[in-house]
Amino acid sequence: MFYNGILLSNQAWSSGILQFDGSYSAYPLRFDGKVRNKTLINELGELPQFSQLPDSSSAISYFDYARGDYGLDILDLGVDYSAKNNFLKLSAFKRSTMGNFAHYIHPLIQNNPIHQSYRIDYSNYNDDERIELSAGRYITKSGIPDLLQNGYENDNIISSALRYQKKYNNWTINSYASQFSQNRLLIHSAYSDSIAQFINSTVFDLQIENKKGYHFGINQKFHQLNKASNFRPLKWSSVYIKKDFDNLFLMGGAQISDKELYQPFIFSFVYKNSFNLGKIKFESFGQSRPTHPQKVTYENEFESRLRSSLFYDLKLNNLFIQNYVTNLALSAGSFYSNTFSYAGINTLYAFSDEWRIYSNIFSLVNSSIENQFGMKIESGLMGALKIFSGNMIINFHVWSDYYQNNNSDFSFDPYMQYQHENYTENYEIINRSVINIELEANVSGVLLNLKIFNLLNFIDSSKSTFKPNAAYPKIGRMVQFGVRWYFEN
Repeated sequence: MFYNGILLSNQAWSSGILQFDGSYSAYPLRFDGKVRNKTLINELGELPQFSQLPDSSSAISYFDYARGDYGLDILDLGVDYSAKNNFLKLSAFKRSTMGNFAHYIHPLIQNNPIHQSYRIDYSNYNDDERIELSAGRYITKSGIPDLLQNGYENDNIISSALRYQKKYNNWTINSYASQFSQNRLLIHSAYSDSIAQFINSTVFDLQIENKKGYHFGINQKFHQLNKASNFRPLKWSSVYIKKDFDNLFLMGGAQISDKELYQPFIFSFVYKNSFNLGKIKFESFGQSRPTHPQKVTYENEFESRLRSSLFYDLKLNNLFIQNYVTNLALSAGSFYSNTFSYAGINTLYAFSDEWRIYSNIFSLVNSSIENQFGMKIESGLMGALKIFSGNMIINFHVWSDYYQNNNSDFSFDPYMQYQHENYTENYEIINRSVINIELEANVSGVLLNLKIFNLLNFIDSSKSTFKPNAAYPKIGRMVQFGVRWYFEN
């Protein structure tokens, strides 16, 4: 749910050049590995980066399959065709599971994956011109736990994007277009309007850069929410100018809409510098964006979003430490004004090339609302064991997942995907302390892996249960076996 201290609820994010709206798509982990491993947040004025182009020709295909407890069945496959300065990537993914209480079984659709996706990416560079295209479809048909019988969620996302660059003698034109469409049906007794919801989000961005490094940009966005109880068509425009200096990035401009924006100006400020022992980065952004569709208490369609983050990376021989603090302020005139501050520290120490330990700590610093997130700690040991005279290498990873609430229980609606402004007992996230282990061996080019989640419950099933999701039933252990093949040419 968090990315560098930023709650992804109602936060637009991208995977490659594909954009996700964030209203009801705040879980990158739900999608395939290519999405969740390439999650980025692009603020206004920042175009998604082009993918790295290959310098030689190759064809690499992969097959990743896993089976596990409670009917878990995961298949991820694809092929990457590469030539100098261009590539074509095709991929498909599906995940099936019943859940430990059969709560993922869809009451109307049997023997269907709960998640599946299909994606294509293409990029080409020719002299002074470059283009990248991407399109994906992400389907969810899943049961969800309810009081008497399973509710269900049907979700269909289609996202497409185009990134184009053209260089002239004194000018460079960068353009970006994205279309995100989501058709979502949620049937659950907790919601009186459990009906279909449609979201369409369109982005057009044009930047012109002169030889002095000044960028002149125009951004046009359309966002439409359509359901029986609410029809909300929104459009807003942004005009800005930005400049990259050696260690400093500045952007400023204005936003225009026929609705109340509460913040008609936009800005970005990024400073970064490197030292002998590390590097520092400070960034601050301000803009207006649509409110979450479930925030119907007030009459505002937009809210002001101000974010500031400080990062400091330190490297001492084999020790690496990354610290960050993020402050997020959401406000809409006299309706509300909420602030959230989070801090994190990621530490890694390498004993050798094969063995290292790490710790990732993430915690709330301050919040203006009662409903507060607690502290999350992940720490572990990673290494490699050589057996059979070094002919086989087994990668070893054991880690703990710990969460502790603060003075109140953090409540996050997992279905509508937003944080309540007040404490809500129905969706509290329970404290947990879980130990997991993963083993992976390379056997004649085939990667075999074993994962055991909640290892203590595997040893003694009467102990150590936890809730992976606030509204879902407790679970004991999960065991997963997998195999992964890579084929070249």
